[in-house]
Amino acid sequence: MPTETEQEKQERELWIKGRDELFANPSPEKCYAWWRANGHPPPASPTVPQAAVHKARLQWLGATDEQLAESMEWLIDNSYSTSFRGCPPLTPEQRDSERIAQGKEPLNK
Repeated sequence: MPTETEQEKQERELWIKGRDELFANPSPEKCYAWWRANGHPPPASPTVPQAAVHKARLQWLGATDEQLAESMEWLIDNSYSTSFRGCPPLTPEQRDSERIAQGKEPLNK
């Protein structure tokens, strides 16, 4: 298996940092900037980029209970489903169970 180069490691860490910042504050402006930066075509609706980010945040093991609740509420209030490609949203219990399975600390102690 090839090893990761220093440049690849830096790129991955930068990507993770950007993702975490976006998930921490999924404002319409930040979501649209992310959408365009990743080469997506103009969205069918102005809320599509934000919906995509909220759906992804519901699968993120770093999401706090408040972030999970906020994303669920935003999606429901804007008439979007809460699943992501057929995957239901994480509950805080599922998130913490998966974090433990990966050797990480649970967010709820």
